[in-house]
Amino acid sequence: MSEDQFFNDKPQANILAQIVHRYLPFWPVFVMLTAVSLAVAFIYLRAQTPIYVAAATVLLKDPQKSADSKVLEAMNIFSEKKIVENEIIVLRSASLINEVVKQLDLYVSVFNEGNVQTEELYKDNSPVTFVAVDKENINGWGKFPFSVNWKKRNVEIDGKFIPFNGIFTTGNSQYRIIINAAYNPNATGKNFYAQFGSVPAAAGSIIGSLKAAPLSYSSTVLELKIETPVPLKGIDILNKLFELYNIAGIIDKNQIATKTVKFIEDRLNTVTGQLDSVERNIENYRIKEGITDLTGQAAIYFDNVKELDKRNSELELKMEGLRGIETYINSKGSNQGTVPSLMLVNDPTLSGLLGQLYTTEFELDKANAVSGERSEAVTQANDKISRIKMDIRENIRNIRNNFSTEKANVNANISLNNNLLRQVPQKERGLLEISRQQSIKNNIYSFLLQKREETALSSASTSADLRVLENGYSYGPIRPISKNFYTMGFLVGLVLFLLYVQVFEQFNNKILFRSEIENKSTVPVIAEIVQAKTKNPVAISEGMRTVIAEQFRALRTNLAFMGFNEQHKTLMVTSSISGEGKSFIAINLAISITLTGKKVALMEMDLRKPKLSKQLDVARDPG
Repeated sequence: MSEDQFFNDKPQANILAQIVHRYLPFWPVFVMLTAVSLAVAFIYLRAQTPIYVAAATVLLKDPQKSADSKVLEAMNIFSEKKIVENEIIVLRSASLINEVVKQLDLYVSVFNEGNVQTEELYKDNSPVTFVAVDKENINGWGKFPFSVNWKKRNVEIDGKFIPFNGIFTTGNSQYRIIINAAYNPNATGKNFYAQFGSVPAAAGSIIGSLKAAPLSYSSTVLELKIETPVPLKGIDILNKLFELYNIAGIIDKNQIATKTVKFIEDRLNTVTGQLDSVERNIENYRIKEGITDLTGQAAIYFDNVKELDKRNSELELKMEGLRGIETYINSKGSNQGTVPSLMLVNDPTLSGLLGQLYTTEFELDKANAVSGERSEAVTQANDKISRIKMDIRENIRNIRNNFSTEKANVNANISLNNNLLRQVPQKERGLLEISRQQSIKNNIYSFLLQKREETALSSASTSADLRVLENGYSYGPIRPISKNFYTMGFLVGLVLFLLYVQVFEQFNNKILFRSEIENKSTVPVIAEIVQAKTKNPVAISEGMRTVIAEQFRALRTNLAFMGFNEQHKTLMVTSSISGEGKSFIAINLAISITLTGKKVALMEMDLRKPKLSKQLDVARDPG
């Protein structure tokens, strides 16, 4: 057998089986590394500060649909529509959040520093609250540990003892220390410290964690969320934000209303003076020209002309309809039986004659189809149609004469009223000009009076633009998520285990698995013998049923299958170096064969370091 044949690679086994055979022997290492990784993940998880979500749902009202917007709609003062995206920017604006920070005193945070985790304290959980004396000029900054002495009623901070409700000064800013009477004074083991900061810094932190979005594309319902380690703090921030937003909106509306009322008052004063001047001009003009009420009469003449023009147009349409009917009668056309519309010419006689014509033409078509064109019935039908058409033409002439007569009368009346209208004196037209000015000024005056009252009512009943649908609530924590930490811990343990196996195999020069031999050699492996932990060289005997004894029995059986019999009965046990188990295998294989009733001669071939006689406790006599 050549070397190439000896080390010829065999087909690869199932990938899953390869993985199991490779890594399963190292399972204690996997358990240990995974346990350590999970323990580290547990400790790291405990050190994390849980983050909660405070949320609320609000409805942004559309001012165009409210009563406030309709007050001065015609003056285009309150007509702007609220855009959801703009209002989200307003809700997250620095000016509004700064005011929230000031009113809730969030520029100073109180913490309890534990051995594993640092906890933020708020309201009832905090022993004290720091309130700036001048909230418009806050310059404090830094971390200051403090302790509370409930018996002496003072707070030790920055090396100073400040009495309850006393003033603490840092960074050119003064803070009043408000004690929490509801806090448990017997609580021990607390490491309190206060973190002082500026209003913009606290507002920036809130803006960064505040999210607002409409529930749908076309909806004005907003959902606001804020991530915070203290759920109650997040709820208070949202509620205060809605309150300040509505207050700012109401103030803005009232300012607009105040400016609008002032504008209306100024216009009223101006229009009142103009109206008085116009009324005096009318009075003087009537006295001078001696005018009574020619304007009403001229209006009547003008209305008459409009009505007569309308009647004249109707007569033209009716005469056009008569021409259409006459054209139909004269042409007879290819579409017999299609009678023109009589909507414009409402004459019962003409309508009846046209109906008879339609019926007779239908009978003609029927007779034509049944008897032929030269039949008696067709001839009679044609005669009847001719007579009906003569009657229709006569009727049309009569109707047209009546329309012509009526149209002449209408034109005469139009001329008469036009003459009367032209006879209105020139002075009356001057009066109309002055009266028109009076009417315009009077309408403006009435309009301004009405809007002044509406603006006053609107200012008194101004409502907020934001309606809270769901008050602030909290849920969570949303992070850290314990499942993720433990999953990561498990994966880290798995990766470390894989790296360990890889490194171990890289630096290992021993054959660990049967597959390593089978994959690189065509020599069959007929048995595997486990390593015995005992010093007794005999691992098999009559009736013994241990694992190693069964393995030697399997070796004996496999040798029989390989051709070890009465003809081929010599075996040699050998290895590359000393200590690999030649003697152990030879002794126990010989004993397993003797157990089948056969005689075995076990020969010691190691002349330099013989072991068999010593292990079997037999004399070492020569031969």
